[in-house]
Amino acid sequence: MAYRSVRSKVRLHPDHIVRHSAALANEFYSAAEANDFAGDDVETYSIPGWAKRYGATWLPDIGPLGYRRAEVQNTRRQELLVAAASTDMHTDDEGLVLMVVLHNDDLTFRQGKVRHKPKAGEWFIFDDRKPHGVSAAPGRAVFLGWNIPIELAA
Repeated sequence: MAYRSVRSKVRLHPDHIVRHSAALANEFYSAAEANDFAGDDVETYSIPGWAKRYGATWLPDIGPLGYRRAEVQNTRRQELLVAAASTDMHTDDEGLVLMVVLHNDDLTFRQGKVRHKPKAGEWFIFDDRKPHGVSAAPGRAVFLGWNIPIELAA
């Protein structure tokens, strides 16, 4: 399955999710800039309490689409926040991912022939075993997403 289109949009609620996401995006950019962008293209963070606290009330229900959260206890797959100012095309070999966009300063997600500039609150499903990347945007542009491993429901 290649990324096709935004499946839907959720309201990032409560509003502190938007504020904390913007602050983390700014922190990521400042740290990358201080290192002359010499580090990894994608920075990962554990899911902070401010995101987890009410996640169940606004994260999308993917069950009706035939998916469920992946069983991750005994695998290297895990839920993470991912931040990037841009990335070359790459694969992560993790599998299907539900990506919930928490912050995006007009960067473009790419996979296959599809290009999309997702907004905060939009979400999409993609297979990160297939080449994908994020194209840069002018200024202090950052993409921040909640990367949730998923699988086909049995």
